[in-house]
Amino acid sequence: MRWRMLAVVSLGIIALTLNWFDVATAFPLIGAQFKVGLGPLSYLISLYIVGYGLAHIPGGMLATAIGMKKTLVLGLGVQALAAIMSGLSVSYPELACCRVASGVGGSVFIAVGTAAMVIWFREKDVTLALGITGGAVFSAGAALALYGWLYLQRATSWRTSLILAGVFELLVMLVTIAAFEVPEGEPSLGGISFDRAALQATLASRDLWVYGAALFGGYGAYFTTSQLFSEYVTVTRGFDPAAGGLLSALIALAGIPGSLLGGYCADRSANLRMFVVGPLIVVAALLALIPVTPAGALWALGIGIGFFLIFGFAAWLAVPARVCDIEHQYLGTATGLMLTLAAVGGFFIPIIFGHLVPRTSFGAGWVFLAVVSFAFALLGLAGRNPARAVNQPVAGLPAPAQL
Repeated sequence: MRWRMLAVVSLGIIALTLNWFDVATAFPLIGAQFKVGLGPLSYLISLYIVGYGLAHIPGGMLATAIGMKKTLVLGLGVQALAAIMSGLSVSYPELACCRVASGVGGSVFIAVGTAAMVIWFREKDVTLALGITGGAVFSAGAALALYGWLYLQRATSWRTSLILAGVFELLVMLVTIAAFEVPEGEPSLGGISFDRAALQATLASRDLWVYGAALFGGYGAYFTTSQLFSEYVTVTRGFDPAAGGLLSALIALAGIPGSLLGGYCADRSANLRMFVVGPLIVVAALLALIPVTPAGALWALGIGIGFFLIFGFAAWLAVPARVCDIEHQYLGTATGLMLTLAAVGGFFIPIIFGHLVPRTSFGAGWVFLAVVSFAFALLGLAGRNPARAVNQPVAGLPAPAQL
C-alpha cells in the first residue's frame, strides 16, 4: 500500500513540476510576443515561487483542518486551472498573475504530499521515499518540461503546450481522488480541529528555521540555473539551442540518481546534517567554476549541480520527522515552514540574477549564486542531528516491520 501511495503522489509531483518548469522553455517565444527581456522573464520564475512560498504553511494548516486527501486534490486543481489560464493569457501581466496562482496550487500539494510520504514510510525508508518523490520524480518532471515540452511547443505553440500541461494535471487530480488513501488508524489525517499550542510549538521548532534558512541560497541558485543555464550556454558559449535545452534537462535528470543515493545513505546515518550541508557546499563550488570552465566541460558542471543539490534535498525534507519529531497532523505545516524559508531565496535570487547579468556579465551572476549558496549553507552547521538512523532499531527493541 505504501508504495502505491508513493506512485500516486509521484504522479502529482510530475504534473506539478511540468506546470512549473514548462514556461522556461517558452521564454524566447514569450519574450518575443510580449516584447520583454531577461529581467521580466526571470520574474516569471520568481512569481511562481511567490505563490509557492506563501501557501506552504496555509496548505499544511488546511490539511490539518479538512484532511490530507482533500488538500492534495485542491492543490492539483488550482495549479491545473492556473496553467490553462497561463496558456490563454493575452498580456505579460496576466501571465504573471497566473504564475502566482499556479505556485499557490503547487505549494499546497507539495507540502502535504511530502507529509503523506513521511506518514506512510515512517517506520522504514522515509528519507529514501522523500528522495524518490521530492528528488527523483521532481527531477524527472522538470526534465520533461525543460526538454520534452520544447518539442511540443515547436509542434504546436507555447500557449497550447501550457494548456495541455494543465489538462494533464486535471487528469492526475482525478486519479488522486480515486486512488489516494491515508493509513488506517490515523483518523486525525481526515481533518481535526486545531490545537493552537501544538501548532505554535511546531512553528517555533528551532531546527525547522535553521535548516530552512540553510537552503535559502542553494534553492534559489538551483532554480535559476536549471531555467537560465540554457540561455547562458546558447548566448555566451555558442551552444545550439537544442543542446542548451538538453543541458538544462540533464541538470534536472541528474537529481534522479542524486536523490535515490542521498535518500538511501541518509536513512542509514544519524549524521543528517552532513547530508544537507555538504552537498550545498559542493554546489557552491561548482557554480563558482562555471565562468572559467571550458565549454565542453559545462556538461559535467551542470550535471554535478543537479546531482548534489537534490542529493542533499532528500535529507533536508526529512528534518521535520527525523530531527524535530513533529506530530503527524502537523507535518504538512512543518514542511511548509521549511519550504517557505527556502522559497524566499527562490524568489529573490532569480530576480537579482536577472538584473545583475545585464549590468555586469553572466560570470558575475554565477559567482553571486555561488557566494549566497555557500554563505547560507553554513547556517546548517547549527542544525541538530536525529538520535539515530531510520533503519537502525532502538536498543532492546526489534527492528521496525514494513507496512
